Order: sequence, then structure tokens, then C-alpha cells
Amino acid sequence: MFAEVNGVKLYFDVEGAGLVADGPLVRAKPTLVLLHGGPGFDHTIYKPAFSALADVAQIVYLDHRGNGRSAGSDPATWNLAQWGDDVRGLCDALGIDKPIVYGASFGGFVAQSYATRHPDHPAKLVLASTAARVEFDIVFEAFDRIGGPGARQVAEAYWLNPTAESRARYFEVCLPLYRPRPPE
Repeated sequence: MFAEVNGVKLYFDVEGAGLVADGPLVRAKPTLVLLHGGPGFDHTIYKPAFSALADVAQIVYLDHRGNGRSAGSDPATWNLAQWGDDVRGLCDALGIDKPIVYGASFGGFVAQSYATRHPDHPAKLVLASTAARVEFDIVFEAFDRIGGPGARQVAEAYWLNPTAESRARYFEVCLPLYRPRPPE
């Protein structure tokens, strides 16, 4: 499904009902908004694990602007402030108040941006495999050590000046370096 948020069509998917029978009454389940890692990925890798939570929460999976099925090809809008505002905008568009927001890896950076820019909106924030900030010098040194100067240059181009081309090159050169090499 798509929602128009902050001038762009964002893709989202929903699992589980928001309202459930509770005896003769109906009660609202909490809403979990899931923010994927990346950038350059989408929400689908999380569905097998998080689907199990649909019994206790309504789950809203979001593809960030410029990622997955969401529109937003202008790199000038690829920044944490915009992505954080997009989370709030999607919640507003869907009528979600006080969500539990789960951010994994890069999604954790987005979750922190959202929470600092809209501190009264989230009910809870869950962060996994993320950090409060990125020390790019350390990241670039690691790519240099693992993949050589060429990998470092590709990583610098992607992280410091993101474009569709630098992202494609990053996926080609740097992404394979995320996994340890099998012993020779």
C-alpha cells in the first residue's frame, strides 16, 4: 500500500488487526512501526520474524523514502531529519498515535531522528544493531582494511554523497565485505 507523505509516495505494509474482540468489547492493540536497515534495502527481510507478533500488535512495515518500493529518488531528501519526519507523517496519515517504533541498524538511526524530532509521539522506542552516531572515519578505515583503498573510496562516495550510482556501486563493491570470507 502507499501513502502520500511529505510530498512522496511511501510504501507500507500492515499485518494484524488494529482492533480485536475482547469478550463483548473491542480493544485496540498497540501498533509496532518497523524501520528497516540499509539504506538501500526494504522491509521484507523482517516479515518472517515479525509476523509472529501480529497476535499481540498491529505491525506496520515502512520502506523508507528512496528505498524498497517507496518513491523519493532525490538524494537531497535522503537524510535522517527527512526520514524521521516521514515516520511521523506516515503515522499521521494512518491515524497512528503513540506507536512502538522498532529500528534495526540504519532504521535505528531513523528511529532516533524521529524520536528526537517528535518526542511526544512514540510510546516506546526499540533499537537493534544500531548506534547513537556513526564515526565515518572508523567505518572508512574498516573498508580500507577489509577491501582495500578502492572499497574505501566507494564507501566514502556512498555515505558522503549518496546518489543512485554511488548506491549501486556500494552494493557491488562493499556489501559483499559485510560477510566474513570462508576459510581458504
